[in-house]
Amino acid sequence: MINTFALLIPAFLLVVLLEWYISYRKENYRYTVGNTMMNITIGAIDQIGSLFYFTLLYFVLKYVSENYKLIEINNVWVEWILAYIAVDFLSYWYHRFSHRINFLWAGHITHHSSELFNLSNGFRTSLFQGINRIIFWALLPVFGFSPLTLVVILKVSGIYDFFVHTEYGPKLTFLEKVFITPSLHKVHHGKNSIYIDKNYGSTFSIWDRLFGTFQEETEKVSFGITGNYKDNNPIWAIGYYYNSLWNASKSTSKWSDKIKVWFMPPEWKPQDLKLEHQLSPKVKNEVSIFLKKYALFQISISVVGIIALLVAKDFLSDWEFILSTGICIIAMTNVAMIYNNNIKEGYEKREIRRLIVGMILVVFTMLWYSNFYLSIIALFLLTCIVIISGHQEQLSAKEMTVSFKVENRI
Repeated sequence: MINTFALLIPAFLLVVLLEWYISYRKENYRYTVGNTMMNITIGAIDQIGSLFYFTLLYFVLKYVSENYKLIEINNVWVEWILAYIAVDFLSYWYHRFSHRINFLWAGHITHHSSELFNLSNGFRTSLFQGINRIIFWALLPVFGFSPLTLVVILKVSGIYDFFVHTEYGPKLTFLEKVFITPSLHKVHHGKNSIYIDKNYGSTFSIWDRLFGTFQEETEKVSFGITGNYKDNNPIWAIGYYYNSLWNASKSTSKWSDKIKVWFMPPEWKPQDLKLEHQLSPKVKNEVSIFLKKYALFQISISVVGIIALLVAKDFLSDWEFILSTGICIIAMTNVAMIYNNNIKEGYEKREIRRLIVGMILVVFTMLWYSNFYLSIIALFLLTCIVIISGHQEQLSAKEMTVSFKVENRI
């Protein structure tokens, strides 16, 4: 079967490009290339992960429905309406717990660690967040909601979530009485003291009003997270807080604190702990224009490749899918790091080695599986090798010329 939800991704990307263009014309710079590459790469990793965690979610929901369902809902329309309200209510509490319990915050913090707020933030979701929330959604079939209905509603709710990640549009006070608007969700992403831990609602704002977490936008929002986090590596953005909790758990001396650090709020620390959350490594090499153009080529092909893989995943073997998505994700991660000036010297040599290893794996895979997609992946890798090798030869020629001139002067 074709994954129809994946066919919506180009539409979301088009909307992002439109908002980026508006931002450029208005000269208010709500986008940067580096930040957008981070968001798209994190989103791609989550989309690949969602194939696993949505499948797991469905089977958990089905198991609970078959064994623990208390009531039956016979009217289809009533079920869909009540299911959406129930999903949103549970989303509020899952979201609230995700800000107040460290191991849940570790999966959710990725969504908040960007210092810019735009539609591309809608892509920026850690795959661990999708895994963490399964135990919450497992409660819903008890009340008669079918697993298929719940999975579809979670997808639809995610679409609404995507469109509230924008600074454009006026305050809609009359809608804010019931719905989460872009202004209210902008507040949620603020690190201003007045805005922290506010507006947890997904679609409806009534839960925040009922449970005391509602906050209107009253001052300019400063986006991101508190602390000294540096947003320049997609993999680190997904995993750095888990790493911090692990280090904190190892460093504190009391056994009770080793456990508590995973379940307490983010601001809590054991008394004997002096560790700060670790920064992503800072690398201050100026990236060449060539590498930025090379990165633009890679992201263009990789995004199309990921979408094609998600759409046609059922036509590929597990190994073909894992290999192809791995190659695309590695390329996208490198792109994000290039545009955030987070690469070390000798990047070209390391990139050539990575590309050659990828090519060898693809060629060997083609001995067992023969399909058009693997041929495209092989052509992509070969093109990258030719581009980088040619640039490497030019650099070597320039170095030899400079060395020759210096020797002659001496």
